[in-house]
Amino acid sequence: MNSTYPFRPWVRSTCRSALLWGLGVVAILGGITYVLQQPGSVPAARAFGVLMFYGSLFWVTLAKVWWTAGGAAVSLADGFLAYQPLHTFSPRRIALEAILSCAPRPGTQALRLVHRGKRGKEREFFLNLGVVDGRNEFLDRLGTELENRGLRAVAEQRNAWRHPQWESW
Repeated sequence: MNSTYPFRPWVRSTCRSALLWGLGVVAILGGITYVLQQPGSVPAARAFGVLMFYGSLFWVTLAKVWWTAGGAAVSLADGFLAYQPLHTFSPRRIALEAILSCAPRPGTQALRLVHRGKRGKEREFFLNLGVVDGRNEFLDRLGTELENRGLRAVAEQRNAWRHPQWESW
């Protein structure tokens, strides 16, 4: 069964606000540069060009994050946990079979996952649950999937699972 959990709505609205504020700031700085330039001033023109380049880069980056936040933040499908970092174009995946331990990171909204990475080496990954809409349902579904794969719930900690043969490091 496939389960998909989107980003929380504030992720997109924050990007939209930053785009508008960024547009305003660059316009004001560009206007100041234009007003203060002397006729034929090459440094002022160069400064305006650099400002427009970095402003454009800022807008493109925020537009990419806004677009990415319109999709799924995490999903559980076909034996994989897929998560979408806001700075990449495609989701990354961790095989549920490779997960050795899963528990909330104390003092944060992150979920700490220890899994077997490439070449069998243990890797640690932190999934930010603060941006996941429906994170409690996601944790319930993840717990069911992990228990089906042999991990056991940790009695003294909520939303924590561990492979019985795995030694913590």
